[in-house]
Amino acid sequence: MSTTTTQQIALRARRTTPRWWALTGVSAAALVVLYAVLPLLGVRYPPASVALEALYAPADTVLDVIDVTTVLVVVAALTVVAVVRKLPYGIGAILMLCLGSTLTAAAGSAWLSDHIATSALPDGRVVAASSVIASGALVVPGRLRPVVLGLGSALVAGVAFAAVVTAGATGIGIVGALLVTGMWWGAAGVVMAHSPVAAAREAKNPLDTAALMLRRR
Repeated sequence: MSTTTTQQIALRARRTTPRWWALTGVSAAALVVLYAVLPLLGVRYPPASVALEALYAPADTVLDVIDVTTVLVVVAALTVVAVVRKLPYGIGAILMLCLGSTLTAAAGSAWLSDHIATSALPDGRVVAASSVIASGALVVPGRLRPVVLGLGSALVAGVAFAAVVTAGATGIGIVGALLVTGMWWGAAGVVMAHSPVAAAREAKNPLDTAALMLRRR
């Protein structure tokens, strides 16, 4: 790969990075407003109630599919994609996004459950579904990204709807879940923006791994 091509890739990474940081910052700020500022101002989020009882059973079935095993299988598949596409930072970005989102939602639920209705906290199943879709969008080829985002958005919408129907979450909980994923998606996006740069360097020198590159810096 020519130096010019490598420089173009590096320039593209520098242009993309601020957008990812903006996504992280806006999402984090919105989470603070939603779960710290508004409650301190006296806003109270009502608990969820079962809606559309006729759809309760199928909605509950949909939610049962979103479990640890399913998420791990999808994460493993995305890891294979990252390896096949020779994205040096791909696996790290996937783990950062999926684990970071899940742990953040769990920590928020543990810390805030005494002050905010559980159904108004970030819904873990929506976080799981949206984080794996966001991970897929980061590592798949560009021509497939619209398909992943389109079908993934439909999946996340279905999971969110099922959570509302079964009283597992309210609209606030859905928004909170998406903000958690958005915050980590931005951070993982920053990592992935530099993955092609590392790949270009490895193409020129197979010994120039990401770890060696970081050590030299």
